[in-house]
Amino acid sequence: MKKRIIIFLMAVIAAVSFSAVAVSGNQKSKTTNKTVVAQSHPVQVIYFHSKQRCLTCMAIERETKALVEGELASLVKSGKVSFKVVDISRGSGQKLAAKYRVTFSSLFIVTNGEKGEKVEDLTRFAFGNARNNAEKFRSEVKAKVMKAIK
Repeated sequence: MKKRIIIFLMAVIAAVSFSAVAVSGNQKSKTTNKTVVAQSHPVQVIYFHSKQRCLTCMAIERETKALVEGELASLVKSGKVSFKVVDISRGSGQKLAAKYRVTFSSLFIVTNGEKGEKVEDLTRFAFGNARNNAEKFRSEVKAKVMKAIK
């Protein structure tokens, strides 16, 4: 029980931090609104993780991957969606984590359009649902991706 409370508190703290970062990161990205990956994939689903991961962190990756490889596979194949798993404890992962100011397991949907880059932080939602309510998790992430494509 203590472990669940600690994980929940860490997730809440991280989510609050990331919400502020997503907003400020969004403002920054308007000046540098394109990256190599962004040009080829208008919607990116990015799961960030560190070297040490809890069961919920692993569930976020597992359920996101299942969604992308299953229900969203045609969108991936057509180039409308990409999925990336980023280890923030390694070289290239550290650079991407720095761009989005990620320091903890996180799930982002990044949309690149005419108005620049839009970053939607789903970390809090992911921690609340991926492990114990996988169906709701996949449904909501899918809805967010579909909305981002439009």
